[in-house]
Amino acid sequence: MKKYLFASLILLIIGVVLFNFYKYREQSLDELLDMDNVDKIHIITEYKDSYEFEISKVDQEIITKLADFLNQYKVKLTNQDGWISNYENERFELHLGYKNGAYEIYTLERDVVVSNRVYKVVNEPLDYKWIKGLERDINSLR
Repeated sequence: MKKYLFASLILLIIGVVLFNFYKYREQSLDELLDMDNVDKIHIITEYKDSYEFEISKVDQEIITKLADFLNQYKVKLTNQDGWISNYENERFELHLGYKNGAYEIYTLERDVVVSNRVYKVVNEPLDYKWIKGLERDINSLR
């Protein structure tokens, strides 16, 4: 009986360790945002008091361009509950609409990605100028 209890306890510990290893692993930003299933994008780099927009479909070339850019960066989940902006002049919001109808908002800054969780950018900083250029390209197509 003790042998089965000990084996069960060891299996439980191994399961918890493997789960945490997977959850807190380093992954690409492209993978985190699931860019393979995105079909709508809206980027906000400058914040205004009241700003309304309709998220609309963009062509596959823009999605691929953004996915390739995001694939350069690696992120890791942190234990932070909250987040305070340290680089407000390099912060932008990425609104993503997925093919299954889901909608997510991500706030990205020089060294952090925030959604319902906080991720640290391992190879910071994010290239804010490139994002501003992509935002101009997207807005010129509308």
